[in-house]
Amino acid sequence: MESNLHKHLKHQSLYWLKKKMTDLCANEVKLYVRRKRLIADSVGINMKRKEVRIIEVKATRQDFLRDETLLSDYGYHNIAHYAYILTPKNLLNIKEVPIGYGLLEIDEFDQITVKRNPKRNDKPLLKVDTLIKRTGRAATNAYLYKELSYETKDVTAGAFSKAATIFLISATCPSCKKRNKYLIVEGQETVTCLMKKCQTSIPLAKARIHKITGYNQQFLDQLQLLNERKRDK
Repeated sequence: MESNLHKHLKHQSLYWLKKKMTDLCANEVKLYVRRKRLIADSVGINMKRKEVRIIEVKATRQDFLRDETLLSDYGYHNIAHYAYILTPKNLLNIKEVPIGYGLLEIDEFDQITVKRNPKRNDKPLLKVDTLIKRTGRAATNAYLYKELSYETKDVTAGAFSKAATIFLISATCPSCKKRNKYLIVEGQETVTCLMKKCQTSIPLAKARIHKITGYNQQFLDQLQLLNERKRDK
C-alpha cells in the first residue's frame, strides 16, 4: 500500500516538472517496454523541445534498494531523455545513484534541490509520441477519478450498505445537465430532477449514475428511534 509520504512526494514532483517548462505532466503513467510493464511515478514532457523527463520517487531506502528497474536496460533512464530519483533529504548518497540518473532531494518545507544532474539520453527506447499518449491518458484518468471521487465519496464508509434496500446515488439530468444526489429504493426506475425550473423525469437505466452508498434496515430502525427520542423531548 502506498504511504502518505510517497503520495506527497509524487505530487510535489509534478510541481517541479511544471517549473521546468513542462507542457504535459502526470503521475502513475503506465509504460510498456520490451514486454515489461512499468508505472512511472511522474512524467513531464516539453512539447516544443520534444523532451521527456521521468521522476521516480523513493520514500525509503528499502524502496530504493529493491527496485531492479533502475539498473535494468529498460529502466527510466533508457526510455526518457532525462530521469531523476526524488528522495527525502539525506536518504541516499550520490554515489549510490545509478549511472545516468539525476538526484533530487526534498526538505521538510517541500523545497526540491538538484543534488546531481541527470545525463541526457539522446536515443530513448520509447518515442516521444508514445510517451505523450501515455502521459495524456494518465492525466485524463487522474482528473476524472478525482471528479468521480468527489461526487461519490461515501462518508459512512459503507457502514449500513450490507443488505441495503435504499441507495444514495448521483445522477445527471439529461435535460438541464445538472448533477445531483438522490435517494432511491431498489429497483426504482426514475427520479425527478431536483432543479425547480427543470423537474425532468430521469430514467435511471439510461442516465449517468453512480451509487454512493446504501442504507439497510438497521439504519432505518436507528433513524426511527432517534426521531422518536427527538419528539419526546
